[in-house]
This record gives sequence, structure tokens and C-alpha cells, in this order.
Amino acid sequence: MRTKDEIIQAIRNSDRNNKIYIHPVLTTEKAAKYIAAFSNENGGDIILGVHDDGQTLRVKNYSIPFQVEKALKLLNVNVNYIFEPFQLEGKKLGYISIEKSMELVKVNGTPYKIHPNGELAEMKTKTVFLSYCHADADLANIVEESLNKHDDISVSRDINITQYRDDLDEFMKTIRNHDYVVSIVTSKYLESLNCMYEITELMKDHNFNEKLLFIIVNKDDVKYYREENVYANFEADIYNFNKRLSYITYWNNRGKEMENGIKSAELPSEMIAEFALEKRKLVSIIPSTSSFMSLLQNKIGRSFNDIKKNDFKDILDVIKD
Repeated sequence: MRTKDEIIQAIRNSDRNNKIYIHPVLTTEKAAKYIAAFSNENGGDIILGVHDDGQTLRVKNYSIPFQVEKALKLLNVNVNYIFEPFQLEGKKLGYISIEKSMELVKVNGTPYKIHPNGELAEMKTKTVFLSYCHADADLANIVEESLNKHDDISVSRDINITQYRDDLDEFMKTIRNHDYVVSIVTSKYLESLNCMYEITELMKDHNFNEKLLFIIVNKDDVKYYREENVYANFEADIYNFNKRLSYITYWNNRGKEMENGIKSAELPSEMIAEFALEKRKLVSIIPSTSSFMSLLQNKIGRSFNDIKKNDFKDILDVIKD
């Protein structure tokens, strides 16, 4: 936070870096939004009684008593600040110096940011769909916990569907409505009907390539599983040609088995409808499997351990860009 002398020097130097000059009046709500915006970025200063036309700063006056406490009541968390009146060139001025906050600061539930030109804007919360196989829930828990440390990121995960009779299939279709998808890629993930169905839904989006963030799990990541949850050959091994081919063969065989099973069961038409959804899922993902495998092959995936040791910074940098 800045001192009075630093603020006076900023005025004399026409310094607009992380500073807003206000004249004639600053409303309580506008003050709260500026405080939130500076708190959510790198801190900054609101200087009262100086007119800024974009080219020249003119010291005017700020004779109206400003009650910063009223603005602070509109915020969701406490912030660090200094509010001090002072005089310059015989005029009454004041300033509020705000420190960067470790928490996301909101005004009436909405976070704000500030553009370099001083314009306020609502800060958008980025939505992330966590795609994983339940066998790898230990890894998913770690990813979710890390992302949830950031108030400007909202994570969607299937186990958080808590309302009675919530439709899991409809939830999976919402994958395209999210800003990003984080996929935890293991052998069971690539052989999971629901996981591949989620990816198939995502691939319907024209810019799915930009949305998809993936973690390729390898054998060294075993330490992140609880002992009772470790299973054989969990690593995806997608850079191995024969392994990629085995996944594609697996889905082709699943399709044939389901088709043959339905035929051999000789079920009445009204009962076949019960299995129609699973069949539609399977039919939709078979042609997408090869495309998805090619995408994984052509991109350099990081292991779980490599990404976690930097507290998922690689993923966060993309989400927050």
C-alpha cells in the first residue's frame, strides 16, 4: 500500500499505473467495485479530488466526506487498505490504497476486475468439467481440491450431483457448456463407456481442442492412489502404437458383443428400448475413439506427478489466461 507522499508524487508525475483519479464524486457502490477490482489484481489506489481527462491531471477538491466503511460493507471479505485525507496545492483530497487480496473479492456476489484504461468489468468465473473414471477417484480428488482453492474457478464433477433422480446422462452432455475440460487419462478411462461418451460430447464442439486439458497417468503416479485402490496396468500408455490399437479394438469388440447380445436375447421390442441408451452411447463413441487417440498422441501430455509438483500451475495458467 502507498503512503501519502507516494500518492502526491504519483499525481505530480501523472502516474496512472494501478490508479484511478476521481472527481467530482465517487458513489459508495462504485467505490466498492474499484476496491474489489484492485484487490483481485495487484492492488491499486483510488485518488479523490483529482480530475483526469485522459491527458492531464488537474487537482480540484473533494470536500464531500467519504465514508469508506459503507463501501466495505458491500464486499464479501475483509480487505487490507489505507484511507487518508490530505491536502495538495491548498485543496482537500483523499486516497484509498488497496492491497492485493488472497481471496476473490466480490461486490454483492459479483467479482470485478479493472482494465488498463480504468474501466471496470465483471470478472468471469471459469467453469471446468472434471472427466475421469471412478477407479481413478483418488487422482480426481487431488485435482478438484487444487482447483477449488481458486474462487474464480467452478468445478463440475459427477459425484456432486446430489439431488434425487438427477440425470447423469444429461450432466455428461453439459461438458460442452464448460470453458475447459480436465481429463485424467488412464487405461480404465479409455475403456469406460461414460468417460468416452463425455469426450464424444465434447468433440461435437468446434473448438474442443482448445477446451481439452489432459493428464496422462503413468506408472510413476501410483503413489497418488490409496493402496486399496491401485489396480493393474492403470497407466494409459497412449504413445505405444500397439496399446492405442488395443483400445480401438476393445471398442469395436464391445460394439459387436452388444449387438450380438441383444439379438441372441430375443427380447420383445418394449424391453429392447431399455437398452437403447447404452447402445446409442456405444455406437456414438466407436468412430470417435480413433480421433481422440490421435489427439492424445499428437499432443505432449504431462504426467500426474509432473503437473502436481507445481500445484497444477500448467493447467491453471491456461484456465486463467
